[in-house]
Amino acid sequence: MTLQGHVRNGVVVLDEPLAIPEGTLVRVETMETAQGDAQGGTRRQGGQYAGQIWMAPDFDQWPADIQEALGMTP
Repeated sequence: MTLQGHVRNGVVVLDEPLAIPEGTLVRVETMETAQGDAQGGTRRQGGQYAGQIWMAPDFDQWPADIQEALGMTP
């Protein structure tokens, strides 16, 4: 069973109420975010969009009119 909640004033508060017997053993793990885990640990690894993104072969070339406007032409 996976439950979600948030820390408020140093206490884990579940998002949905749950009635479980007193003394039940539970495990609390922090969820990773874009900034890394809640304790400032390692960041997520890239690659989750591998093979799903397409870039044009000339994506890093400036259009001629923009080059001219920026004074980049000889």
